[in-house]
Amino acid sequence: MSLMLITGIVMFILLTWGLLKNVFPPGVLFIVLPTIAALVCGFGFKELGEYVAQGLKSVVGTATLVAFSAMFFTLMKEAGVFDVIVRFILRFITPSTFSVLLATLVIASVCSLDGNAYATLLVTVPALLPIYEKMNISKKTLLLLITVGVGVTGITPWGGSLNRAIAVTHLDILDVYYRLIPLQAVLFLLGVILCWVMAKREDRSGSGITREEFAVMRGQMLTSNTNHNPWLLKLNFALVIATIVILVSGLVAGNFLFMLAFSLAVMINYPNTKEAQQKIKEYALTIFPVIVIFLTIGVFVGILQNTGIIKVLVNEIAEIFPTSLGPYLYLILAAFSVPIVILIGSDAFYFALLPLAVGLGQNFGVSPLHVTIAMLITEQIGLLLSPVIPATHLGLSLLNLRVDEHIHHSLLKVWIMSLCALIAALGLGIIPL
Repeated sequence: MSLMLITGIVMFILLTWGLLKNVFPPGVLFIVLPTIAALVCGFGFKELGEYVAQGLKSVVGTATLVAFSAMFFTLMKEAGVFDVIVRFILRFITPSTFSVLLATLVIASVCSLDGNAYATLLVTVPALLPIYEKMNISKKTLLLLITVGVGVTGITPWGGSLNRAIAVTHLDILDVYYRLIPLQAVLFLLGVILCWVMAKREDRSGSGITREEFAVMRGQMLTSNTNHNPWLLKLNFALVIATIVILVSGLVAGNFLFMLAFSLAVMINYPNTKEAQQKIKEYALTIFPVIVIFLTIGVFVGILQNTGIIKVLVNEIAEIFPTSLGPYLYLILAAFSVPIVILIGSDAFYFALLPLAVGLGQNFGVSPLHVTIAMLITEQIGLLLSPVIPATHLGLSLLNLRVDEHIHHSLLKVWIMSLCALIAALGLGIIPL
């Protein structure tokens, strides 16, 4: 075993332990651990500075998008826009916990059709959190179902996961996507079953309310926040709808779009300069911890990818498997996609692990198409579990949860769904056994 392999394994063990035990803030671990690992492997601070600069460059655009989109949706929440959405949702749910969880899954799945996990979180959490709090349903369950919703419909021809996979494999993007649609339907059905299971569990924990209490809650939520100017509320709602439509259409870059939308929202709602400046300061203080996480993930990814530690880990661990397992190695990797993506993130998953899986598969006559489908459908469902992915920390921040709480609550459930999707792909003949 090489020094780089041993160092990489030790680093990921320490990272996993640190995150699950919550011994240090994630941002600290993302900076210190890869730096020590790189120094042990013989890299100098000058090289690391260049690698970190490349990593930071890769996250600046996303960090900007999240910062301004979070401030925009926070402002819209204060303006009463999400009260309108909550009232709309209330028309379709009943006093049962299951109906709330099912509504969550549907809304998250629909929102994820734009392929943007950030937008899904920023739209879904503010709209649904008041209902969860009123009905005493765990916030961890809300994040679990959003995670599943992103996993169900987040693979789209315009989304990041499929585009990363196509960039590596050079397959026809629509050919891959059309084969994934039946598996997305399977995942959605599994999500409905999960809603039923979690509803039973939440009910045993004291969630849910009587029909009388629900009627009172519904009445309060339907009649609350009447102090908002009706004309201003309509203007804000139109701004939200326009922003989401433009975001989904891809006509304007997401980070610039939310910069513009936030600026317009401030001008509309706070024409007084001093009041506007105070609001911007309040929002900035709230979003700053999330931006710090984004930047530290840039450090983590920049060092590990450019030093080659990730590549060595993937290649040398693959060599451990006996040759007889060669034709099935991609299935084994796909079966462990959820814990793998939790540890290494989506970039390393698609740019390091997927090429290896495709190459190994081709050596044994397995089509790159089948390898790509297996890896995509099993990885996407675990995307918002990974502490290496910035969107995860956005969700944690919005719900005031810790990463270890989220992983403990959701990992096994999401992993089982991932394995079921893989079995379904084999059973339906979408990928061969």
